[in-house]
Amino acid sequence: MLKLNDVHAFYGRVHALRGVSLEVPEGKIISLLGGNGAGKSTTLNVISRLIQPKEGNFELNGQSMLKKSPSDMVKQGVIQCPENRRVFPLLTVEENLKIGAYQRKDKNIQLDMEKVYTYFPRLKERKIQKAGTLSGGEQQMLAIGRSLMGKPKILLLDEPSLGIAPILVSEIFKIIKEINNEGTAILLVEQNAHMAMSISDYSYILENGRVALEGNSEDLKNDDEVRKLYLGA
Repeated sequence: MLKLNDVHAFYGRVHALRGVSLEVPEGKIISLLGGNGAGKSTTLNVISRLIQPKEGNFELNGQSMLKKSPSDMVKQGVIQCPENRRVFPLLTVEENLKIGAYQRKDKNIQLDMEKVYTYFPRLKERKIQKAGTLSGGEQQMLAIGRSLMGKPKILLLDEPSLGIAPILVSEIFKIIKEINNEGTAILLVEQNAHMAMSISDYSYILENGRVALEGNSEDLKNDDEVRKLYLGA
């Protein structure tokens, strides 16, 4: 479905991605793991067309996306939920959700908003509340819900557990799995490697802009070397 092949990307002279190749098959959860500065968010930004790679190719369903704009990617159903939530603080919960559907012309927007509320009942309770007054966990729920309003075929999730209370992390990951079970493929960038591997089908581990390890998530999670280096066990 989605494929990066030997992608190199730069920030000025900084070589951020050094030949990254990965795939996100239809209906799967793929984890993208690694330390700070490994290239995880840069990879998502290449896919979202916020960064143009210097080398390599990015394909969606066999077609190159290198000349597409960020707006084109949203129309293709590739939608990014950014790190640090980035909700519109002065707008209400409901207004934030409506912004997620800004490119849609169909008549199912209200139905899809109700679907978001079934995933995140707290958002329905706070739908007329300003987003900036929500807790960090509630803002993360809103950011994911806003992304879902674009009807993603592939959802790019960037650090959904960052700064969230542990009890809410489990809740959010359960919902991520539910979203996937309904057919949305997910590329998950996550600092909590153990949690990410527990819900994903396949994992890539980045180091210094390169894929250092990849494989079935369950196999990697149970590998002694991976546990020692990346899971703190």
